[in-house]
Amino acid sequence: MTRRISPALVLLLAGAVALLSACAPATTVMAPGGVGARTVSVAATGTAEVTPDAARVSVTVETNDPTSAQAAQAAAAEAVTRALDAFKAAGVDAEDIATKAINVGPVYDYTTEGGQTLIGYRASQTLNVTLRDLASAGATLDGVVKAGGNAVRIDSLEPFVTDPAAATEQARAQAVDIARAQAEQYAQLLGFTLGEVATVSESTSNAPMPMVAYADSASSEEKVVETPIEAGTSEVTVTLNVAWLIED
Repeated sequence: MTRRISPALVLLLAGAVALLSACAPATTVMAPGGVGARTVSVAATGTAEVTPDAARVSVTVETNDPTSAQAAQAAAAEAVTRALDAFKAAGVDAEDIATKAINVGPVYDYTTEGGQTLIGYRASQTLNVTLRDLASAGATLDGVVKAGGNAVRIDSLEPFVTDPAAATEQARAQAVDIARAQAEQYAQLLGFTLGEVATVSESTSNAPMPMVAYADSASSEEKVVETPIEAGTSEVTVTLNVAWLIED
């Protein structure tokens, strides 16, 4: 006699097989260099020094008037115009000159008893200027100070490198040599063979030059010597993180 299996039992058996298949451990075959491959990772830093060839300058024009904010602003506008003309006469492009801030407001004396006392009005404008010829930066600033008079103040000067590509390449090459030497030493000490590079990442930084303060403006009789500006050196740093495959 032939025993028939009910449809319900067939469905139950199929579900059990599917459940057992899902619970079975999976086998993963790793390709060489894939996820799970053995690697040795090192970090190395290379540096290169470069001489700045340009400078960023912050210039402020500030004027005061005892009775009128409008008069203070007009005087500041006139002094700024003279300073801008001096920059342009020195060969500075208009695209390298930007207005950073404009301020106009009252000035109070807080030393008197009973509160504050209005003593006048102050107006100021601040310019950010890029001087692309560091060798002539001192003469350019002298001309601006002379043109703007006592209203002009040079807040700061920061030398920088316009094209650090060559220095970056030099620092990168040094970092690669250091990283490879470290990896080869690990291979020798731990007894494995160094394979191909698996991953590499890079971070680059330029050490900023210190801000150079510039004295307040002075009369033409007092300023007879061109202001010297020393470029110094700037450091370009490249840090690499490199991983090599380990071969048996």
